[in-house]
Amino acid sequence: MRRSSTFVLSLTTFVLVGLAAPAFAQESSPEPLPPGEKKADPLEVAAPPPPTPPPQRQLEVPERPTPPPPSVEEDSEEDGWANGDHFEFTMGFLAGQRSYSKTSFKFEEGTAEGIGGGGLVEPFVKAPFDAATVLGLRYDLRLVMSHIRMTVGFDVPFPTYKVSDSTAVYNVSGTPRTVTVQSLSAKELRFGIGGEYAWTKVAIFADLLGGIHWVDTELAIDGYKADYGAMTFAFSGRAGARAHVRKWFFASVTGEVGIIGDIRWNAELSVGFFLK
Repeated sequence: MRRSSTFVLSLTTFVLVGLAAPAFAQESSPEPLPPGEKKADPLEVAAPPPPTPPPQRQLEVPERPTPPPPSVEEDSEEDGWANGDHFEFTMGFLAGQRSYSKTSFKFEEGTAEGIGGGGLVEPFVKAPFDAATVLGLRYDLRLVMSHIRMTVGFDVPFPTYKVSDSTAVYNVSGTPRTVTVQSLSAKELRFGIGGEYAWTKVAIFADLLGGIHWVDTELAIDGYKADYGAMTFAFSGRAGARAHVRKWFFASVTGEVGIIGDIRWNAELSVGFFLK
């Protein structure tokens, strides 16, 4: 009887506990929050607000398009055509005057040697030797470095005169004879040192020139032929200007005055090629 009471008491306690457990679990769980009332996480960082877009500027279109600015390299190159170290080759026309009255001519050959043509002196101080006008060609090759000019050149001057003006009677070995200058020619090899100053497309320059001159002449002495020749050295001073029409092409004009030797004066007009 006692065991039955204990069993019934235990069964009753188990049933009561089983019925009370769901109610207790429902009361202890928190009620869910509404969708709009979610609590913020203290560890969560708020996102920055989106950037404000810049104000829109209205694009202004000019009535006429603006031309592009000139190239700095082209302008500087064009402005400096005449500047810098370079080579030059020039060719041009030459006009001037020569005086061979102090030149020592030497008899070279001819049939006049037998009549005393080797000792003839007087005709060489008269026309055309005293003041011969020359027209010809001039060629120059030049190196310019740091404004210093170094020149080598060759001139081909052709003396102009009237043969009739050179005819005269001279005493040749005690005999009066008619002497006529049949021809007169010269060739000149020149070397020069000078300086120049260039600005944009123009350069001014001055040179001291020294040249070796070869002079040949032929005389007729009463119909006898006599050839004479001489080799001399002359100094002269030259100044002029060079103007560029292209980067590689220029024109120049110069004037020249003799210092020592047979050159009295020269004038030159030439064109040339320029290589940097």
